[in-house]
Amino acid sequence: MWNLTKADPKRIASQFHTGNLLAMLLENSGIDDAKIQDLLNADSTVHTSQADCVKKACERIIEAQKNHEKIFVGGDYDADGICATAIMKKTLDVLNIQNGYYIPDRFKEGYGLSAKTVELAAQKGYRIIMTVDNGVRAHEALKKAKELGLYVIVTDHHRIEEEVEADITVHPDLMEPAYSGLCGAGVALQISRTLIGNDDDLTAMAAVASIGDVMPLWDETRRIVLKGLDILKRRRPRPLYAMLRAGSAVNWTSVAFQIVPKLNSVGRMNDISNVNTLVPYLLLKDDAAITRYALQLEHVNERRKELSEIQSKTAQEMMTDEQIELIFDAGFHEGICGLVAGRLANSAGRPVIVMTESGGLIKGSGRSVSGFDLFAFLNDFEEPSAFGGHEQAVGISVPKEKFDSFCAHLKEKAAAENLTIEKPQDTAIEICADDISMDEILCLEDAAPLPKEIHAVFAVTDAQVLTVKETEKVIRYTVASANGNFEAVLYKRKGITPPEDPHVIIGPLSLNRWRSNVTVTMEIEDIY
Repeated sequence: MWNLTKADPKRIASQFHTGNLLAMLLENSGIDDAKIQDLLNADSTVHTSQADCVKKACERIIEAQKNHEKIFVGGDYDADGICATAIMKKTLDVLNIQNGYYIPDRFKEGYGLSAKTVELAAQKGYRIIMTVDNGVRAHEALKKAKELGLYVIVTDHHRIEEEVEADITVHPDLMEPAYSGLCGAGVALQISRTLIGNDDDLTAMAAVASIGDVMPLWDETRRIVLKGLDILKRRRPRPLYAMLRAGSAVNWTSVAFQIVPKLNSVGRMNDISNVNTLVPYLLLKDDAAITRYALQLEHVNERRKELSEIQSKTAQEMMTDEQIELIFDAGFHEGICGLVAGRLANSAGRPVIVMTESGGLIKGSGRSVSGFDLFAFLNDFEEPSAFGGHEQAVGISVPKEKFDSFCAHLKEKAAAENLTIEKPQDTAIEICADDISMDEILCLEDAAPLPKEIHAVFAVTDAQVLTVKETEKVIRYTVASANGNFEAVLYKRKGITPPEDPHVIIGPLSLNRWRSNVTVTMEIEDIY
């Protein structure tokens, strides 16, 4: 059941000259006036950090340029790490610094810079190791680099839990407050802008990475995203734009659900793709080559979606009533486990761990729900041979012979702690159908993309349904409004059973643009 709240728009609508629906969202969010002003500021001018860590890294890179030293870039296999690697690669190319890069195999090598990669880089004559979107936890690799006399620059945005044994560490914690929400590519962009100035293509990459890593949309990160979306609307950079569906609008949603999954799918589907080919693709200029690779990306992503659907259905059938679900199937694709766990955790409202068998290990991923720290819960387990992540997402590997012990330990600890996890109640702002108009939705669009703290969900509590049209996949309702009727769409895949005569319709509002037609639409999250 939803928690329906009321919000008075008068003060915010008057003070900040917004529409009433946006004012209700801002009032309900509880953010202060300074954040409201930042949110409504349409300025997308990207700035550059003046922090000492950025300056020192750039000084060392310029020194390498003068001394003809080779720089090796160690990247990561998700959208953020891929974009960060491309940003750094192009920057070094512009400076005519001999360089190379490597993104590890997600399953054979795991996350982050490894000692083996450092050794190989040293053998090939690299004198400087530079990480992007990783490094603060690469203790063995950094130790090996020191033993071999290599200079190390770590650029990362993940939480620093121990001293980073690098010569220079570039991290949002060491920058001005406005840069605290940078992703890995955002950190790389600060170095790039300092060294070679503004490059629109690289800014767009950092924007896509910020969306992919779901970074807080405030301050400098917000400006990067706004600027990046503006650049993408100009169909640049071509490799990123080519990943959008034909005719698709360019906004946070299209980037998050069309571009980011394709970038991530290559790392997940390592049996049919190579994540290291994505970096040169993002730097391509040849339209024919871009089109060919974009089609290959589409194929990889479609295969990823097919496997996700199959494995999600299988895993759903294996669900029990445990407070922490552990689902194992030796036939699951390792790259899909996290996606399946996330989907099931969202629908069940409790943590889910999905695992498969790979190379003598039981490996997989876990996803949690709001209010439960899955990382902390599993952190003291002795059975895993590898474990990492954060409170909402973990990766875990357990030797096959210890798996039964791990399962028993999980169940015993949950019982001993009397673990109870309640699904948080969803909240929607109560409005009338006559509150909805084209101008109100345009005002909402002007503030987009909204930070994740602002839940743009409304509940029309006096809905008067005029017509109902049903197809195989959707049910479309025409709802009466004094400002022009609007459409409410219920996707059947959500599993919601609609009543015959609904009066409350809940969901986000948007403008649906198709050819020359623009209509107000609500995507139904609940109806009763």
